[in-house]
Amino acid sequence: MPPPTTTTYTSEKDVRAMDIGHIQDEMIRELMLYIAGADFQSTFEAFFLKHALRFSDDDEHKLEYTDLFMQFQDLFEDFMKQFYDKHSITEAEFGKRCRSAVKNDQKASEYLEVVLASMDYQAFFNLMKFMRRRAKAEPKPAAKRKISSSSTKESEGDEKRVDEVDEEATGDEGKAFFQDDDDDESAKESKRK
Repeated sequence: MPPPTTTTYTSEKDVRAMDIGHIQDEMIRELMLYIAGADFQSTFEAFFLKHALRFSDDDEHKLEYTDLFMQFQDLFEDFMKQFYDKHSITEAEFGKRCRSAVKNDQKASEYLEVVLASMDYQAFFNLMKFMRRRAKAEPKPAAKRKISSSSTKESEGDEKRVDEVDEEATGDEGKAFFQDDDDDESAKESKRK
């Protein structure tokens, strides 16, 4: 699933809540906004929820998990390439800026640590196990079922689908790829108002 071609950053209120204004490097601030944006969050959330039920609560690491981790990394890299292109910067140049920010800017360092940790297999594995519990708890979409047509074509085996549901997760299934659970609660609270 390629990343969207347009980027939707979070609202000004969300930016203030993220407390990224103290990050010295403007491009690192842009990265944090990009990651918190709806396109990034919904794409990764859909990925997690789509694959989470493949994970078990066992500590065993199946080969399938490694394959999913590689898909996750590819998806993340696609988003990052889009970010690099938008800012006319190479991956190497951006890496240099990140290393500098980690050394010289405590707030940037904190955010970048979270981003880098997310690219670790063990962190991915733990997140997928967490998302598995969430995916099991969410209401299931209407089941697909086949009904036969009442026309003469019925004998020819023609069937039509009822209650078609898209296999991909869509919308606002859950935020917080890089956000705390507290952020999720505040989002629910603001929706109630």
